[in-house]
Amino acid sequence: MLPTIAQARDWVDRGIEVTLIDPQRWLYYSGMVPEYLGGVYDLDEIRIDLERLAREAGMSFVRERATALDPESRRVTTADGDEHPYDLLAVDVGAVNPAVPDAAVATKPIFRIRELEPTIRDALASPSGTLHLVIVGGGAAGTEVALNVTGRFHAAGRAEDLHLTIVEQEDHLLPRFPAGMQDYAASRLRERGATLRLRTTVERVEKRSDDALVQMRADGAEAGAAQADAVQADAVLWATGTVGPSFLEESGLPTDDRGFLQVTEQLRTHPRPRIFAAGDCATIRDRPLPKVGVHAVKQGPDLRTNLDRSLRQLSAGSVPPCTSLTSFHPYPVAPLVLSTGTREGLWTAGSRWAAHPWLLRLKHWIDRRWIRSYAPEQWGNVGWRRLLGPEAACTQA
Repeated sequence: MLPTIAQARDWVDRGIEVTLIDPQRWLYYSGMVPEYLGGVYDLDEIRIDLERLAREAGMSFVRERATALDPESRRVTTADGDEHPYDLLAVDVGAVNPAVPDAAVATKPIFRIRELEPTIRDALASPSGTLHLVIVGGGAAGTEVALNVTGRFHAAGRAEDLHLTIVEQEDHLLPRFPAGMQDYAASRLRERGATLRLRTTVERVEKRSDDALVQMRADGAEAGAAQADAVQADAVLWATGTVGPSFLEESGLPTDDRGFLQVTEQLRTHPRPRIFAAGDCATIRDRPLPKVGVHAVKQGPDLRTNLDRSLRQLSAGSVPPCTSLTSFHPYPVAPLVLSTGTREGLWTAGSRWAAHPWLLRLKHWIDRRWIRSYAPEQWGNVGWRRLLGPEAACTQA
């Protein structure tokens, strides 16, 4: 969506009214959040000021959550009850974690995860402080956070003060990633004292006065029966799978079985040519892609182009046909680089994987160059050495 916001000044200058609706002033960059929790970044270094971008583009900024979409009347309703009409709509609302307990911090939407930082900071600020942390979900998000938080405690010489439990339903971390990568992450975490509860399901998170009780059930195949127990937690991170925000499915637009809007390769909904969608909230029909950032970033310029062409066509009195729009072509294999809490980066593409210090430098180069365009106060004057910086939660490789 950010390339679209950057294009908005041109539309406003042409007399088009452009409105941005978002419940948050700040957009947090998901690729940098785990290292923020690892102490590598300050808060201002991982976020983009949407209010500033909207103001500079001449857009109206509505700081509210969208709660309803009516394709018939072409209106978006926000949490305050206001209705916002549109001639052309771009939806990029991301994804959410399903069934998040009140006592847990969600990883989606991404701005929620920052709530974990004060708990980590307070534990490290006290010489006698400890942290009992439970991460529910051992996919890429949960594992990368675990690697960075354990690295941060190790760097502070406080490894024994962190009691980390990762709960994953599958029989290994990082499901659907290469086996060697799974073993690498599990070994790193076990070396740092983390407890891995594999083949285990969280059944309930009970909020108590000062902490939470995580009740779980193990597969227990070895014992021939299910085994139930509970773990005390000062903080619970809910890093499970994602679904679409409920108002998308309630709109009556086509969605997949997880509630994501179905779009064509032109990122447009099939029955409603005035509605476009991109990022995690959208699924291309007959070509579902993993919900990873590289696809969302790659969709950004195509979304901007198609919105611009649609606006020009609408000003002439018609809706553009698909043949006049740009088709999105995803990466054949989506590359991914995870930070590990050490000076090594963990890279994968398809069935291949590798761990090396230069891969962390590559990740920093990609992340910092991308955010520099939208956060000039923090990154605008940074040279290439800082963009390639090897900083990590723990200095050990």
